[in-house]
Amino acid sequence: MKKRGMAIVLAAVVIGMSALTGSSVTAKAADEAGIRAFVTRMYEVCLDREPEETGLNDWSNRLATGQELGADTAFGFIFSQEFRNLNLCNEHYVDSMYAAFFDREGDAAGKADWLGQLNGGATRGHIMTGFVNSQEFANLCAAYGITQGSGDWSADDIPVNGTCAICERNGRIEATSEMRAFVERLYTCCLERSAEEDGLNDWSRALASGAEGSEVASGFIFSQEYKNKDASDTQYVLMLYRTMLGREADTPGVTDWVLQLRNGSSREAVYNGFVGSAEFAALCQNAGITVGGAIADNGTIGRASTGERVLVQVDEYVNGVYGRSNTFYLTEGEIHNLNDDILLYPGSSTTVEADTFVAYEGAVGKINFIGNIVLD
Repeated sequence: MKKRGMAIVLAAVVIGMSALTGSSVTAKAADEAGIRAFVTRMYEVCLDREPEETGLNDWSNRLATGQELGADTAFGFIFSQEFRNLNLCNEHYVDSMYAAFFDREGDAAGKADWLGQLNGGATRGHIMTGFVNSQEFANLCAAYGITQGSGDWSADDIPVNGTCAICERNGRIEATSEMRAFVERLYTCCLERSAEEDGLNDWSRALASGAEGSEVASGFIFSQEYKNKDASDTQYVLMLYRTMLGREADTPGVTDWVLQLRNGSSREAVYNGFVGSAEFAALCQNAGITVGGAIADNGTIGRASTGERVLVQVDEYVNGVYGRSNTFYLTEGEIHNLNDDILLYPGSSTTVEADTFVAYEGAVGKINFIGNIVLD
């Protein structure tokens, strides 16, 4: 029988689901095709095996008599000892959620978000709650004639002790130091904190197992933890330079990206611009990972400015030769045109080339005076 979605590896010790749910009950509709097909699918997709007759009858009876709904059945399988024995790593746990409850593989952005929540400390019950209460699971249940039900299992977790069964089946691939460094930069430059060991290991192993650079980076950049920072457009772009390019930003580059945001581009669109850069490709190549492609554009926007005062610098040139530098304060995120600061004497033969730039701490603008002029 063909498995749906991504099949989950059978644990070494198989524990029948009937042992979890107790003795079988009698129900008038226990042989209904849709209900039995739903239960059979849960065995196949979650446990990667055919159901034993006792377990199939027991779950079917419970669903047919209304003792259990689709959500209760989901909990019964995912939190069964047999599923726990798989010791799935975070990546493969998320894969199993998509397969079991959405009947599909995860899209890159969605998978990265769920993985980011897990690596940020969310329980596995919290992740399952999101899937089971979704419209996609409701549609799946309806297709089998099952009532979806609902619940909140955020307080429940599954401890992982030992090797992930899928990783073990595929031949466990250890992450290189370069892959770990790639992940560490995401923690320090995007989340501005040190990595916890479990998160660092999970993300690094995901890269070692074939996850793409853009997928992993988006898991950080569009995580709830980063969203909670409420970064301004300028702060967001500065973070992308450090995170995606591994360097500090130049003012003209920041100005260009911020202007794109001000003109209606989403944060995903700007992120995809960095993903497509040669510099990000080089970082991925150095880490021994695949760059990956653009993520879905969900239209994410943020605030334009923090409203704080920041110190910026203006370098003055005369006929292309450096003259001096001045510093002054502007509002963070302000788009400033240096031409507005220049007053020339009537009839002056001097012309000016001046930058327009976005204000952030350390931003540098440039003025070039052309003609016969001397700066005092």
